Amino acid sequence: MNSIIKNTMKWLTISLVVVSFQSMILAEGDNDKVGSSAFKFLNIQTDAHGAALGGLAAQASGANALFWNPAGIAGSEGMGFNAGMTQWLVETQVMNAGFVMPMMGGAVGLSLVSINYGDIMRSGWAGTTEFVFEPNQEAFQASDVALQASYGRSLSDKFSLGGTAKMITQSIDDVTINGLAFDIGTQFNTGYRGIRMGAVISNFGPDVASQAPEDASYEEFPGMSLPMTFSFGVVGEAIAGLNAGLNVLKQADMAQEFIVNGEYSLMGLASARFSYNISNPQQPMSFGVGLGLAGISADVAITTTQYFDNVMRFGIGYSF
Repeated sequence: MNSIIKNTMKWLTISLVVVSFQSMILAEGDNDKVGSSAFKFLNIQTDAHGAALGGLAAQASGANALFWNPAGIAGSEGMGFNAGMTQWLVETQVMNAGFVMPMMGGAVGLSLVSINYGDIMRSGWAGTTEFVFEPNQEAFQASDVALQASYGRSLSDKFSLGGTAKMITQSIDDVTINGLAFDIGTQFNTGYRGIRMGAVISNFGPDVASQAPEDASYEEFPGMSLPMTFSFGVVGEAIAGLNAGLNVLKQADMAQEFIVNGEYSLMGLASARFSYNISNPQQPMSFGVGLGLAGISADVAITTTQYFDNVMRFGIGYSF
């Protein structure tokens, strides 16, 4: 017990230092900075399992961890694959896929996140002598893509560390932005009543700028920062079969969020999940269910929204 308390306090001390650091660099402005970051699609929760719980910083594992906390892939004993689709806001679809396998003393993973915004109608002034506003002149397209490579390793039977490098691209009509982003995360298992903790700093990296064509009639916008995010989670066994937890989320251009969650598992075959965001009335609640058998898993999640249709997420996975 003493060693557990000692290790827990050590890990919490490190986490508090990280929290203090992120508070200094992220807390300024809060809502005043909304819309000031590039590549905001990186903040969309794509994994159905984790989205139902408001995050998986503490308990992410296998291929799911590629989208939450790279430290979670460290315990992978075999290969794992998952894929998912999110029916996002305004008929926008987000696709994700990931693969993980043991390698180099730990585990490596590759993953992809892609968004297709569909056809967008261009509006503007037309004519040469008498200008007329035409609302639907022609269609253009927009898309976002992130290619990710991750590595995670267990430093002990209770502590793991992981990192992710991302190549990100955002295109709107004939304008393209490219950039690099990184994640680093840790997980700690106290070994007491199933209590686990995790912390992640994600989407940090150099500022990015647009790359407009040479004949463009507009100027390139100045460099913009990435949507750096800090996530912290703690989860433990409340009663037999029921895990309860807390997630803390701080995005660079948003106010801090607190999410409480619970997951009830029936014999490891079926799970019911719920989370409530105390701080964000725009997306207050999420629900989900999951099924798993013989290495095959299927997950569904619904997130309620204040002004739009509910967000639907679907995911499948296979580990072997």
